[in-house]
Amino acid sequence: MSKTLKAIAALALAAILIHSRAASQEIPSETWMGIYLNQAKIGYARFFIEKANFRGKPGYRLDSTTVTRVLALGVEVEQTLDTAVRLSKDFEPVHQVFKMSSAGHTTTVTAVFGAGEIVAEVTSAGTKSTRRIPIPAGSKIVGGDTFLSPAVKLKIGDKLNVKVFNPLTLTLDDLQAEVLRQEELELGGETHQAFVVKTITPFGEMICWQAENGNVLKVTALMGIVMIREPKEAAQSIEPRVGNYVPPSDLAVMTSAPTATEVPNPRQVKYMKIRLSGLRDRTLAISDRRQKVKYSGGERPVAVFEITASRFDPSKAAPLPIGNAEFKRFLAESPYVQPLNPEIAALARQVAGKEKNACAVVSRLRAWVNSNMEPKANIGIIRSSVDVLHAKTGVCRDYAVLYAALARAAGIPTKLVAGLVHWKDGFYYHAWAESFVGEWVPVDATLSTDFVDATHIKLAEGDATAMFDMLKTVGSLKAEILGFK
Repeated sequence: MSKTLKAIAALALAAILIHSRAASQEIPSETWMGIYLNQAKIGYARFFIEKANFRGKPGYRLDSTTVTRVLALGVEVEQTLDTAVRLSKDFEPVHQVFKMSSAGHTTTVTAVFGAGEIVAEVTSAGTKSTRRIPIPAGSKIVGGDTFLSPAVKLKIGDKLNVKVFNPLTLTLDDLQAEVLRQEELELGGETHQAFVVKTITPFGEMICWQAENGNVLKVTALMGIVMIREPKEAAQSIEPRVGNYVPPSDLAVMTSAPTATEVPNPRQVKYMKIRLSGLRDRTLAISDRRQKVKYSGGERPVAVFEITASRFDPSKAAPLPIGNAEFKRFLAESPYVQPLNPEIAALARQVAGKEKNACAVVSRLRAWVNSNMEPKANIGIIRSSVDVLHAKTGVCRDYAVLYAALARAAGIPTKLVAGLVHWKDGFYYHAWAESFVGEWVPVDATLSTDFVDATHIKLAEGDATAMFDMLKTVGSLKAEILGFK
């Protein structure tokens, strides 16, 4: 899985947090911020709020634009996030458009907030998928985390629990905010009195420094990303400058889990026992037929994985199509995976031919994706399977999304999987798939073989949005190989 996708999620959540603070400023107002990673300038953000009517009713419009340039395995990736949120006069969300763009590709999520549910539509390469997200009774829903209205005055000790629509995961997330303290903050040669506000998100903790007049001064986000209030011209400048210039860190290396044990031929490993410390979310310690996990919590949680890789016997494969009711979810259309698309369906029929052995069709589809796709590391957003098919380029998640769509179109239940894989000096984030052929088997279309080695550690599974579950682990994992063969 691309580390830049995780950076997008971190920055999107930071933008949500900034939106909340912008609402407490004078209206209209505009805020510019520089974005830094390990002291290196990687981008900028603009936040704007104004009064505006929407469909004849008075309210507010919140706009944000975030532009970043990061390195991933030595490749520069540029991303742009644009968000437009429409709010009622009471700062309740009505409509939201979230657009993420990278390397000529764009994915848009449009959300309409109604009575009892949010209807979210994902658009990518001309395809549209819809998901309905129920709103629990009595919930306080905020648009872009805009829970601090202009009338709100911060007080130390204030706490607030709200829900916010997350356009990346297509879920309604819980957020908790608390005003921790008031302190001096030096910024741009000036000293400010600032309130320190902590916001807890499903993916981690974020801290905001906000002046008494509502101005957002500084935000620390996930992955060590820091956003600092700057004049427009200074914020927009992300070109290297002579003097105290700090080169950007490589996200892939920075977020990896290095190990002291050398693994000479990782793609051939059939068994591995490994200890992962720092896996704070127990739901990511997934046990199944292939991997067994022993988890212990505490201040520094530890999970010991034992993974056994083997080849499935094709003679035991189920005949196609596999239409059992229990697999309905993994045969269906979903955001980013479109097995019903005419191009996807036709290609699946072409590659499968008259073969009815599920294992044999899985092999054919994996081989087609592997031989027809080309790696391209500068695409930093999640895309639909149709977009990937048209471009035939991308990173591991794109290979997995395209393979999953083709497999489902062929009648093979298939889920998206995300986790870690050993490469060079440690474990790096990765995405692949699993298909049911009589039992669930791993399928990695980035490989030129059906065999998926035991260094593949599964931490999340489901649809494409499940890959964001691993955000909880970024930068926190330590790996120790206990044995392999």
